Amino acid sequence: MGSPGFLEIIYGVLFDPVNTFRRLAEDPPFPLVLIIVTLVNAAGTLMGMLAVNTIAPSGLGAEYDLIIAGLGPFLALAGFFLWYAKWLGYGAVLHLVAQLLGGRNGPKATLTVYGLAGLPAVLALPVQGFVVVAGVAETPASAVLGLVGLGVYVWSLVLLIIGLREAHGLVTGRAVTVVFLPVAAVAALLLIVLIIMVAGLAPVVPRPPGVPLGF
Repeated sequence: MGSPGFLEIIYGVLFDPVNTFRRLAEDPPFPLVLIIVTLVNAAGTLMGMLAVNTIAPSGLGAEYDLIIAGLGPFLALAGFFLWYAKWLGYGAVLHLVAQLLGGRNGPKATLTVYGLAGLPAVLALPVQGFVVVAGVAETPASAVLGLVGLGVYVWSLVLLIIGLREAHGLVTGRAVTVVFLPVAAVAALLLIVLIIMVAGLAPVVPRPPGVPLGF
């Protein structure tokens, strides 16, 4: 069986992820995956910028409109390139955790899975396009795009877990751990830093009159 093609990968990841990720894990077609994720990233960036301009609050003045018009392209371009930094950075973390938990595939497989797990974003493009073309009001547009975004996020998360499980030969529980352990570690680190900051500032923060020590 030859390597899957462009459309076969997209369809398989979205609608037959178990068999598709298992097949891709044998010989990850990384150059083709790079093309796919770049197209998805570019399309999502452009459509997202159009959607934001459509639902941006109006009537706040010409200066506000100029700021939005000026910052929009810059933020979109920055987001486009930052996506690759996230792909490589978080992909490296996922691969490290997967290896620690018994994963048995290479980094190309991990990056392939992580990149393709974002494919559900393609299905949000028609909804964003409708919001832009129809000129839907700010409040309902924000609600619709928020629900669609939540659905895409959950779908992508499920695909990432399935993909890591199949690519690294892990059980489902360990694949879930690979995905959530880095997030939990960062959250715990931020909590510890916050506690240390509060404890360090407490002695120098003046207390209101009448408040006893210990409060």
